[in-house]
Amino acid sequence: MPDTRSYPLCLFANFVNELMVRVPDERHTRALVSVSPRKIWLAQPGDVLVLPTEPPADFWAYAHGVLGLFPGDVEVLAVDTTVLRPLATRVRELGLTDRLHAMVTQRPGIRAMPFALDRPAVEFLTELGLPIDGYDTVPLSALESAYALNTKSGFHRRAAEVGIPTVPGVVCGDRGELRAAVAALLGRGIGAVVKLDRSSNGFGLLFVRPEQAGELDRILDGHLSTLSGQPAGWLVEELMPVDQVLTVEMWSAAGGPQLVHIGQMNTPNGSFSGQLTPPPQHTPQLDELAAHGMAWGARLHADGYRGPFDLDAITARGRLYITETNVRRTGTTYLEYLVRRLVPDGDPVWLADSRVGASGLDFAAAVEALESAGIAYSGGTGVVLTADTRAVDRRWRFLILGHDHAQVSELEKRLADVLGLD
Repeated sequence: MPDTRSYPLCLFANFVNELMVRVPDERHTRALVSVSPRKIWLAQPGDVLVLPTEPPADFWAYAHGVLGLFPGDVEVLAVDTTVLRPLATRVRELGLTDRLHAMVTQRPGIRAMPFALDRPAVEFLTELGLPIDGYDTVPLSALESAYALNTKSGFHRRAAEVGIPTVPGVVCGDRGELRAAVAALLGRGIGAVVKLDRSSNGFGLLFVRPEQAGELDRILDGHLSTLSGQPAGWLVEELMPVDQVLTVEMWSAAGGPQLVHIGQMNTPNGSFSGQLTPPPQHTPQLDELAAHGMAWGARLHADGYRGPFDLDAITARGRLYITETNVRRTGTTYLEYLVRRLVPDGDPVWLADSRVGASGLDFAAAVEALESAGIAYSGGTGVVLTADTRAVDRRWRFLILGHDHAQVSELEKRLADVLGLD
């Protein structure tokens, strides 16, 4: 965790990478690029941040203030990613390699921490002479696992080997197989969920219900036309009556897998927006999920993978089903670091989310409004604004820390009033 390392990091924010979506897509990637300045929450004095966009000035000043950093404590290289290619590729294309090399060679002992362990990042960072945090050398088996398991088909193959329960599904290689798999479910009166074989954050997700059987071809044609840049390959799953959406965040450390936290996710329209940790009620399914996380982690550890990963899951009819794994940093990995950084000796309840706000406040005015309302983070509880993406999606992104679930819920209500959250 951030308060234990004694060496600088090159935080490499490769949100455009080969693990999340096969072909970078504007809809998926722009949202991720806009949140990349949140990497500041991981940074210590002496670190280097390589970001795919310029950080907003007001957010940058605010985050420095929350962390007690001074301007210049962290050096930033902002890379223009207007052309959607992997970050390492863009650094080379824009002639920034020598500049980054000079920045890192001034920092003895510096190591790299990429967002995702994809080949372009590993090859580029290795050329710079930067060891990746957690490794002496990244083994080929770790890379192969990261690429395979971040596909739905690869996840299902490994899950069957490990004995992890998954939603019944069929992997489809072309449109004909896709249509047949969806039609078979609809014919049994069961809805279908169509997922791209390699996708994240709900990108390319399609829900089809039995009453839509007569429109199936029109629905599939319309959906696939929006994904024409992606190669063929889908997973068709049964549409389950979901009660909860859960996740277990894990870490593959030198000595083996470690459980970091279990959270209850907010997933409007199947896309992750936030998480409550820990869930408000402890159930047997949480213990089951933790056990699956350890079993999954044991296999990843044997593959040579080191670093963060998760297992996402749903509960339906009282049963737990694992839906996917993200073998990379996730939307909550940085939040766990931040929570531990802000409350190193405590065990707070925390909620992170992103919600559209009706308020006309700009970022600096919003910070002042939180302080005036007495809900800005201080002394272990309160609200932290984790990024400024309103220009892209009109959303306020926040972290709420409290002593218990009741306090977090009350702070969220007060925050909604201050920012006019939907």
